[in-house]
Amino acid sequence: MTTIIIVALAAFIGGAGAGLAIRPKDKTDEVLKAQTQQLDVLLDGQTEILTASQKPVVLDAELKATLAQVPPTCIREMGGEPLSPQCLLTLCWAHGTSSAQRPDCDAVEALVVRGFTPEQ
Repeated sequence: MTTIIIVALAAFIGGAGAGLAIRPKDKTDEVLKAQTQQLDVLLDGQTEILTASQKPVVLDAELKATLAQVPPTCIREMGGEPLSPQCLLTLCWAHGTSSAQRPDCDAVEALVVRGFTPEQ
């Protein structure tokens, strides 16, 4: 019985010693430093975005003239599509006239509405 206790105690002490010897090093300091650096980089980026967003938008004469003639829904660079019904409707509203000097765009409006109405 004494032999079993000695063997069990030796195995326990050996296991505990091995566990302490191979345990991972505490890397909390390194992780916190890396996290702090990442947060600093994010903060710098957010500061740049905030600074850029507070600058006034300056439209040059060429861009103003283009926007006055062509609606943004028709300019690809501004997210529009020249062949879309939305572009046609915007152009109709801008240039189409009836006898009452109002746009007569019923057919184009119906096309746009049909495009946004789900099929049944």
